[in-house]
Amino acid sequence: MKTAFKLDAHPRRPHPPLSEPPVAYFDQLPARVMARRPVPRALAGGAAWWALLPGALRTSLASVAVLGTFVASFWLGLGSPAAPAVSASAAAAALDAVPQTELVAYLLRPSARLDANDLAQMVAARPGMAATFLQPSQDELNEALDSQATEDAQYL
Repeated sequence: MKTAFKLDAHPRRPHPPLSEPPVAYFDQLPARVMARRPVPRALAGGAAWWALLPGALRTSLASVAVLGTFVASFWLGLGSPAAPAVSASAAAAALDAVPQTELVAYLLRPSARLDANDLAQMVAARPGMAATFLQPSQDELNEALDSQATEDAQYL
């Protein structure tokens, strides 16, 4: 059987005291690191002024340039749309030139996910349009009328 281990029974070893850093060591450390950094070569052309600017100023100028480019492209994009503008009357005239049978056939194709009920709601806009796609029989009309709720009202 093992004996129980108790941490208090084992004294700690004395560590040698850590030595203090030299006076003002951490104040001089950044200057020493920068002194070891290699000196960059002179930039060719007119970009030498860029290297002379402080890092924070270069970062802010670069972000302003990116933001300015985005704003300019957005502003210029608003003035000239990609597609030529078509007036509403010209679009309506072009749509009116298409035969209604072709429009109904286009809307009733399987990928349109429309049925006759969806097209029946368009009758309010064009009353004569329903005759091309709604062709109910007399039995269907009677069934639809019979399914309507009627009120039992007594008239005098």
